[in-house]
Amino acid sequence: MNLFDSISPDELTLLSSIIAIAISKGKSPDDINVLGNFITNLGASLLTIAAQEQYLNSKEEKRKQIIDLENQIDNLKKELG
Repeated sequence: MNLFDSISPDELTLLSSIIAIAISKGKSPDDINVLGNFITNLGASLLTIAAQEQYLNSKEEKRKQIIDLENQIDNLKKELG
């Protein structure tokens, strides 16, 4: 992700804290709680999407490796047979 390639973990943490402080200014504790819970849910949903995409990519890569290995086995059988 190009957006975050050049930012350090410390800078990213600082940025998120600054944004949180800016968003919370002038809001009631109840509003801040609702917004915080909403953002937490948004983050959890993004993590679920990313995890499923990684799983599906990994599964596809393994399927391709199995096909490649099966082809190699077939080629070896032809050479020996």
